[in-house]
Amino acid sequence: MIKKPSIILSVFLLSLASCAPSVEAVPTGVDIYLDEEIVNSVTIFLGDELDLDAVVHPDNASQEVYWSINDTSIATIDDEGLITPHLVGTTTIKAVSNIASYVYKTSFLEVREPTYYGSGKTSSDPLFIGETDEEEPLDIYFFEMQHIYSDSLFIKKGNVEILIDAGWSYDGNYISDFLDEHVSDGRLDVLMASHNDSDHVDGLENALQNIDNISLIIDFGHLANRGKYGVIKDSYVEKGATYHPAIDCISYVNNASKRYYLTSDFYVDILDTGYYVETGANSAGNSASLTTIFTYQDFKFFTAGDLTSSAEARLLQRENLYEVTLYKASHHGSHGSNTQELMNALNPKGVAISAARANQYNVPPGPPSQSITYNLDGKSGHPAAAAIERIYKIPNISENLNVYWNAVNGTMRFRSYGTDDFTFSGTETIKGYYDLSKTDGVAVWNAETNDFENKVTGEENYKLHESKVFVFRNYVQYLPLWAQEQYFPI
Repeated sequence: MIKKPSIILSVFLLSLASCAPSVEAVPTGVDIYLDEEIVNSVTIFLGDELDLDAVVHPDNASQEVYWSINDTSIATIDDEGLITPHLVGTTTIKAVSNIASYVYKTSFLEVREPTYYGSGKTSSDPLFIGETDEEEPLDIYFFEMQHIYSDSLFIKKGNVEILIDAGWSYDGNYISDFLDEHVSDGRLDVLMASHNDSDHVDGLENALQNIDNISLIIDFGHLANRGKYGVIKDSYVEKGATYHPAIDCISYVNNASKRYYLTSDFYVDILDTGYYVETGANSAGNSASLTTIFTYQDFKFFTAGDLTSSAEARLLQRENLYEVTLYKASHHGSHGSNTQELMNALNPKGVAISAARANQYNVPPGPPSQSITYNLDGKSGHPAAAAIERIYKIPNISENLNVYWNAVNGTMRFRSYGTDDFTFSGTETIKGYYDLSKTDGVAVWNAETNDFENKVTGEENYKLHESKVFVFRNYVQYLPLWAQEQYFPI
């Protein structure tokens, strides 16, 4: 059968069209992708590599791009978009269409020190591996909290940062601002939660709002009902944090360790109190408080949350304790903690009492208010007289009187360069206390300053016995006799 000429011609023309090369569209834009998401800024740690992709728009434009980095001393990038960092710093990445140089996309690049590579189980494989300056001091901060008492500590050694507790929810905002200034890479090396009381862990949600990652989390133990703290902890574990309850650490199970090296010469020991929470417990009270000693060369620091006297007794039975440089008074200086036996065994050269002037319960914190006059002179609340009496009987303290308290010293910083001593500095108090003896015990409001009159100032670097509140609380009687005669002669 002979086909009609018109049909043959149509088939011929269609075949020519199918063989003709397609015409590429003119590029109009470029996007840079990391893990299938568009990015405008990229962060990479020294020792890592990062693979970027680029998509040119429209889809039928040539997808080939030319990669470049503005400062190649900080990082380089190959033809496939693979970044190799060289130095800590910031620069820009550029992806340019290969056929239209005026079509490109830039992205900020930040190269940071590596933060978490080691297991932390040996001095040769510490938690933090990166550039550390051996001359950097160890700083321990005790925050002056705003809500009732509450408790939070921050420890920093060079690029290593540790947060222990975060007070009440309100306090977390203050801590967040502090972390913004002192944690440059958005990552905490260690988070510790001493126990699940609200004045220790409720502030974590606000405190950690700008912390992207945490390397290691250690806490009081597994709870059946962990509440908000558990949600926060789990969210960081999902992002790569290692988590161990204290009971696993002291038992060396589930890949946990009793000692963690933060750097080659800075480590923390988890101490056995016999009260840590096991899996499925319903609560973790004061007796379950995480108890630790941080050691940096010859400097040693003991901290134990709200540890009770019964747990302290068991601690003395289970651990061979040694003398420390600095001691955090447990439970804000409570009479039900801080036994003479424990403190004498530790024989610290300094004692820090983590407790601001007490607020009234169920009264929201905030600036001074004319209607709120509770405990303005700081006579009530922690620390307890019984604990103060025992503290001044510690052998070293009975000689040097190195006792400090947030109500007097504001946010307190203890600094050591690795020797068995420290330098102390306080800050102007936020809450502080007032000298009501000048107004016959009556609180007098000053409308011009929006504050009560006679707030005590200028004591931020005083030892406790040098402060007015020491006299207000009738603590003079607890000083050793030589100190009474020298500082308070009759």
